[in-house]
Amino acid sequence: MTSKSESPYVMTISRTTVDKLGIKLYDKASAVVAELVANGYDGDAENVTVRIPLSRWLATKSNDGKVIDQGLEINIEDDGHGVEARQVNDFYLTVGKNPRQDPKRGPVSSEKKRPIFGRKGIGKLAPFGICKIIEVRFAGGEKTSKGYRVAHFIMNYDEIDTDTDKQYHPDLGDEDGTFSTERGTTIKLRDFLCRRTPDEDTFRRQLARIFGLQQTDFKIKVVNTETNSEFYIGQLDVEVNEETRIMVDDRPVIMDDGTRLPVTGYVAYAKKPYKFEEVAGVRIYAWGKIVASTRDFGLKAGFTGEHTLRSYLTGEIHADWLDQEEDLVHTGRQDILWDSEIGEALKKWGQELLRELGKKAWTPMRQKAYRVFLEKSNLESEVRNRFPEDPQIAETAMDLGKAIGQVASIEQLEDPDYVKRLTEIVLTTAPHKMWVDTLKEVTELGPDGSLDQVILKLGNATRAEMSSMGIIAMERVDVIGNLESILAKNPNAREDEYQELLEHAPWAIHPEWTVLQANRPFEDLRSAFEIWYKKKYGREITTRVIKDKTKPDFVMLPFSGSVEIVEIKRSGHKLDNDEFTRLVGYYDAMQTFMSANREFRREFPDTHVWLICDELALSRTNMLAFQALESNKALTKTTWYELLEKTKRANRAFLEKRTRAA
Repeated sequence: MTSKSESPYVMTISRTTVDKLGIKLYDKASAVVAELVANGYDGDAENVTVRIPLSRWLATKSNDGKVIDQGLEINIEDDGHGVEARQVNDFYLTVGKNPRQDPKRGPVSSEKKRPIFGRKGIGKLAPFGICKIIEVRFAGGEKTSKGYRVAHFIMNYDEIDTDTDKQYHPDLGDEDGTFSTERGTTIKLRDFLCRRTPDEDTFRRQLARIFGLQQTDFKIKVVNTETNSEFYIGQLDVEVNEETRIMVDDRPVIMDDGTRLPVTGYVAYAKKPYKFEEVAGVRIYAWGKIVASTRDFGLKAGFTGEHTLRSYLTGEIHADWLDQEEDLVHTGRQDILWDSEIGEALKKWGQELLRELGKKAWTPMRQKAYRVFLEKSNLESEVRNRFPEDPQIAETAMDLGKAIGQVASIEQLEDPDYVKRLTEIVLTTAPHKMWVDTLKEVTELGPDGSLDQVILKLGNATRAEMSSMGIIAMERVDVIGNLESILAKNPNAREDEYQELLEHAPWAIHPEWTVLQANRPFEDLRSAFEIWYKKKYGREITTRVIKDKTKPDFVMLPFSGSVEIVEIKRSGHKLDNDEFTRLVGYYDAMQTFMSANREFRREFPDTHVWLICDELALSRTNMLAFQALESNKALTKTTWYELLEKTKRANRAFLEKRTRAA
């Protein structure tokens, strides 16, 4: 076997790999800054200052697509121990070297013994995700009589990202080889890509999300160079519903072999739906830096509180073992290897935790939803206004409002239209619910109930039914008012439009009509009559409005055991002799059909003609026939405006009766 030293085979890694290995993972300013801040933490810094222009584009593009530099700079400075000049190549410029496994460094920092964030050795290249120039200045090592030796160099992305395996030599900076009275690291970023920095609040949340550290000896100060304002990065501010909080400090993740992996932190529901992505879901940290976030730990649908949980879940979990012996963290530190043995154990642990949270939070979240609905809808006032004389219906409405409010989406309750629709559902449905509930109570009394109890409950049911019908009557009056306006604007509307209108609103002819009268036997009668008419007279007849077909000969409607033949003429039309003759023919045909079909006659003993027409243009003979039908009450003529006014009067009378009954 040939020894390695004699092998002719050599692996060559192109510098373009730098781009593919990690740079594209860092396209946000906050992610880039976080990597450089983490380097300061690893370097035992106590203070890191970030100077960055916020709320603006770092570069723009011309009309021909060229990037236009704005002359801006991002500066990250820390007071850590820096890197000695003689160690720069080994410690910093060697890409992909794991510092934790380096015997010269190890898994903890040299002075404060902090657990090292860095592991993959590519975070130093993160700035190339947003810029092309990285200027690095280290002042470190042993302090001499002149101070700390400075290593100063400039890395250029365009020079690194070339298809070659040759070594890259950064340009030297002006201070290289000089001495500094203070140690530390300064990194400057210039020559930016077209990236936009967030506003101050967003940038604060983004960094706070990344760093779960709350240590007295490590502070991150941000200076917005656009406004010269300053702020510090603290704990991520999440308003938690304390009734839902579950602490996990005593809930270790248990592996299949019984190994117990310690976890600290909490999960809970936020007080409000997510406004910011940074607080969404459970954030998972290892050694104080985020490694993943999840909204459900892969939990499948169908558990208690699922919808609310996906909108309100928040939390913070610390599990240092995710980034310990086995590297389970993705390169960009935005997720972990869930399919690993430890990842599967954490997933199972998290799913059980969320099921428990969903059950625990169900009641308080539903109560909160009802309180929000009550406040946004002003329901108590609306109920009093709608049912001023019906305290029992009002009570039913409030109970119904509670039931509906508890299952409403708190997020959607911020929408006034959504709240208005829910409120109207409550107010409209309450009388129906009380009516049905009261009749059930009468039934449940059974034979042992007293007559007084039955009378009392039936009285309540009657008031509820009157109130329910009153709502329908009010809506009908409004519809009729609208119809009057439409007729005034469209006097030449087609007859089939009027026919379709009355077919869908037969109460305009008979205000007492209800949907219960649209029964199955009538539809059987209609079909049988149309078949019989074709056989008898040799042509088809249509008695209902059918979309995209010839207009009906007349509209047939049922009412209280009567077959109504409704002949509709458009507003302003004059009925002539031919039209009257056809109408009489339809009436005679129906009478003949009923005489030959006694089963239908028993179900519908009467036949009546409704003629909706504004004027007549009949000969004397036909006028006499017309008057004879009217006197025999076989025909009723009305104009459109008479019809609408009659219907309005009928429904208004119902409303007055309802008020008196209440």
